[in-house]
Amino acid sequence: MGLLKIFVRTMKVMGRRCGLYLAGIFFMSTCWAMFTVMSSLLVKNVVDAAQTGDVRRMRGVILGNILGGLISMLVYRTAAIVYNVEAKRAYGKLCKLLYAHEVRLPYAYYEEHHSGEFMSRLSYDLEKMGSIYGSRLRRTVAPILQVTVYLVPMLILSWEVTLCLVGINLLMLIQNGVFIKPMRRVAGELAAVNGKMTEKLSNLLQGMEQARMFAAGKRTVAEFVEQNHIFAKKSGRKILYTACLEGGNSGFDLLCALAFLMVGIYFVGQGKTSLGALTAIYSLYGSFSFQFLQVGRYLPELIGCMANAENIFAFLEETEEPQSWYGSGEAGQGIESEAGKGKSAAHTPGKEADWEREDTAVCPVGGSGQPAVTMRDISFSYRPDRPLLEHFFLQVEEGESVALTGASGCGKTTLSKLLLGLYPVKGGEIRLMGKSYADLTNARIRQQIAYVPQEPYLFRGSIRENILVGRMDASQEEIVEAAKSAYAHDFISRLENGYDTEVGERGNRLSGGQRQRIAIARAVLKGAPLLLLDEATSALDNESEQLVNRALKGLQGQRTLLMIAHRPSTIALADRVHSCGR
Repeated sequence: MGLLKIFVRTMKVMGRRCGLYLAGIFFMSTCWAMFTVMSSLLVKNVVDAAQTGDVRRMRGVILGNILGGLISMLVYRTAAIVYNVEAKRAYGKLCKLLYAHEVRLPYAYYEEHHSGEFMSRLSYDLEKMGSIYGSRLRRTVAPILQVTVYLVPMLILSWEVTLCLVGINLLMLIQNGVFIKPMRRVAGELAAVNGKMTEKLSNLLQGMEQARMFAAGKRTVAEFVEQNHIFAKKSGRKILYTACLEGGNSGFDLLCALAFLMVGIYFVGQGKTSLGALTAIYSLYGSFSFQFLQVGRYLPELIGCMANAENIFAFLEETEEPQSWYGSGEAGQGIESEAGKGKSAAHTPGKEADWEREDTAVCPVGGSGQPAVTMRDISFSYRPDRPLLEHFFLQVEEGESVALTGASGCGKTTLSKLLLGLYPVKGGEIRLMGKSYADLTNARIRQQIAYVPQEPYLFRGSIRENILVGRMDASQEEIVEAAKSAYAHDFISRLENGYDTEVGERGNRLSGGQRQRIAIARAVLKGAPLLLLDEATSALDNESEQLVNRALKGLQGQRTLLMIAHRPSTIALADRVHSCGR
């Protein structure tokens, strides 16, 4: 993707406020430069007055400079406030856009990509792209604007001296341009290596026990160290480029100062300029040369951040999950995302998605007497050459409890993913409470199902907060009632802080059985008509299994239960057994 295209898309993220943001940069830069120009002109008038002895006009000149300086500083300060507010607003909007896109990606994306990959996008690349709004663009544009402001009075005072100085500075700019391509390349390489480092670190943190127990753990550590060395090496290359830029610019700065003295003395001796004008040019030239150096310094850095922005836009172009896998019209039409070429089929920027609006209300989609679940002639495969489900049929009546069994790999968990709308079926039809999935959005489908996986995820926070995940507006009485239904209330009450007990990261302060019962409590609290359990007792000890099974038995008749199971004790709870092999 071209740099100009990346830049335009970066600015489009700001929407209509982009003009206000750019105006802030413009007035900040020009007003600061005008203040310097007025100071230089004041020096010129003082020198000219000292040469001619005419000091009568000095009072008016001084008052004019003071007034102009105050106006410049007032406008500068106002523009600085506008710029900083809009820069922070743009970064916040970018974060919101990125995080919203992240949760709208289809489930398949997270199964096909390592978490470290998009964590790198959400940290390293996001921070680098955000710095474009925060400083990189301003630090690149401001010197160009200020150099322009300084150049006008310098040309008026003495165009001969000024052109000589500009020629030397152009050579410096050409030198800096040589570093643009290497800086962009090394920025992209750093982003890629950072992604690999994040992936290895994520593997270590999530599998700390295995990392300590098995030789593969040492290999993962070695791989992380290797990537760290690569990152350090490439960072060293970037530092080398930056040092060459700084050294070259400093050398040109010294060369320009020497050239100014030689050229200035020559033109004053030829009578082509006055001492006052030369003094004013010299006072302006210091700022002019410094800002010229800044252009060469910050332009390559801005280009490097553009490489990170390109990674962000590539992530934003990942196709989002549609509102319905099967429907047409509003549910199936995509729109272009706010940041550019989005391929979303689910979301209109500025408009809440269906799942965002309806995350609490649970209303049955069908009437009583209808089968709760019908899966007719279902065919599905993750890969075209490896069919997993072929002509599968399942019907579960409302209020019925069914155990779904079968050999490992026959597709039991895949059936739960199809029911939850995480994947579309390749053939056949699914009906929920009498309604076809073709007539329902994915959000509507998921409202009707309370899901308890084999390894439930508990968020860092209190037990109360984790149960409230089921329904955020539930009262304390409803939370307690749900916990009692899941046989979790007794152990919660024995904890020192009760329902306010912190569960730790992923619930690691609780046992497997306790985590599972909290997951069942949150599912009960949701109040969905269908309770789907995927091997909910397979990893539990006998005592915990008995308590969980007691909770499930208490729910029979109150909910439609579909239990993916292989343990005999869990299968025995069901009204009937259905094999995924038939």
